[in-house]
Amino acid sequence: MKQYRGRWALEIGVGSGVLLNLLEKNFANVIGSDIDLRALQHCRGRSGAMLACCDAASAFAGSFDLIVSNPPYLPDDKVRDMTVHGGLAGIETTIHFIRSALPLLARGGKMLFIVSSLADSSALDHLVGEKKMNKKVVREKRVFYETLSVIELDV
Repeated sequence: MKQYRGRWALEIGVGSGVLLNLLEKNFANVIGSDIDLRALQHCRGRSGAMLACCDAASAFAGSFDLIVSNPPYLPDDKVRDMTVHGGLAGIETTIHFIRSALPLLARGGKMLFIVSSLADSSALDHLVGEKKMNKKVVREKRVFYETLSVIELDV
């Protein structure tokens, strides 16, 4: 994320707020959302970002230069933990976040998402084709039994 700069950035699912702090170094205005009020309370005071309790990007209008998320990405037939299980294929939450954020992406803007090699990302590839987005892997890291990929999307 260090290479991205601009006026407006949005993080979907702020969790601990680590990404918010990185975004604040390169963006004039940073907004974070989370469905978990406790996560937002944790971030308040640790970050100067504006925070909203909502599902994905549902509470926002406007135009963002960068939208980021480290969504729940592990596949599971039951959502045992909303912070790690991203649906049956592991990609459903990511797709929900992208669909929610896509109308907010500025011309020339980018989205960054984490995707696990354990997830069936064929639905993501279908969405990318359907919405005529460009997709590239910016970075990969092997962690234990999976590879995590940072995926960049733009239109």
